[in-house]
Amino acid sequence: MNKTPQALVKKSLKMTFAAALLLSLPKLHAGVADIAPYQDAQLIKSSTKEDVSVEIPLGAIKRAGRGWEPEEVLRVKAEAYQSLYKIHRNAVLADVERYYRDAIATANNAVVFECHSRDCGSSNAWANDFFKEYLLYGGDQNQTLLVVQEGSVYQLMYLNRRGAGDIMVRLDEVKMAAPRGLGFDLVAQMDAQDVPRIRRFLNDLSPGETVVAYVSAKQEGGLSAIARADQYISDIALALGPRLSDKVRFLNVANVAREELSEGRISFVYEGLRK
Repeated sequence: MNKTPQALVKKSLKMTFAAALLLSLPKLHAGVADIAPYQDAQLIKSSTKEDVSVEIPLGAIKRAGRGWEPEEVLRVKAEAYQSLYKIHRNAVLADVERYYRDAIATANNAVVFECHSRDCGSSNAWANDFFKEYLLYGGDQNQTLLVVQEGSVYQLMYLNRRGAGDIMVRLDEVKMAAPRGLGFDLVAQMDAQDVPRIRRFLNDLSPGETVVAYVSAKQEGGLSAIARADQYISDIALALGPRLSDKVRFLNVANVAREELSEGRISFVYEGLRK
C-alpha cells in the first residue's frame, strides 16, 4: 500500500527530529577498545583483568636501584584492558601516532603525561621492564607515550617502530576502583628508597603546598613492617633536609594497606596550602 505525501513528510520529520536528538545527547566515555584500528593494523592480543594492581606511568622511565621505573607512577586497584597492535612497515610513524593521539586525547580527556623520542627514556626499559612486552622494543628515537585521564579512567598509548620496520601500538585503559577503607586519591607513588625522585616531587610542589606521605613496608631483615617503615621515614627526612621535610607529613602504614599501596613504597596525597 502506497503512503500518502502527508505520511511521507511526517516520517521524514520524525527521522530529522531523532537525528537532532542523538546529536544533542552528551558524548559518553569511549574506551580504547572502541577505537577503530589504524588501516591494516593486526591485533596481536588483548586482555581484560578485574581488581588488579596497575601502575600508571606519569614520567619518563629511569634507572631505579637495580631496575627501571617511571619518574612518577600511580599505583591503583582497577579494571584494566590492554591491547597490542602491529602495523605494517610501510606505514608512516607520524601518521599512526597522530591517528591514535586524536582518538585518545579528546576534549573530555586531560593529558597528564606525554613524551616523545629519547625524552621518554629507554625503549628497552619500557618494553621489558614496565610493559613486560618485548615486541614493543624499538629505537628510542621512534617512541611515543601518551597518558590521558577522564575522571577515574586513565587511557594510555605507547607506540614504537621496531628494528624490522613494523610499528607496535599498545593501548591500555584503567578504570580505577575506590581504595577499600582508605578514602583518599593518590597523586604520586614511588620506591621508598628513591630519595632523588622523592626530592624532585617535593621540589615541584607549589609554594606553601603540603602533602601527606603514606610509607609502607614489609617485615624483613629482622625488622617488623612498622620498624622498617620507621627506618624509611627517618632516612628520607634526613636526606631531604629541613626545607623539603617541612612540605610533607609522614604516616607509617607498615603493611596494613599492602593491596592498595604495595610494600616498600611512599604514596603522596595532597594536604593543601599552609595558612
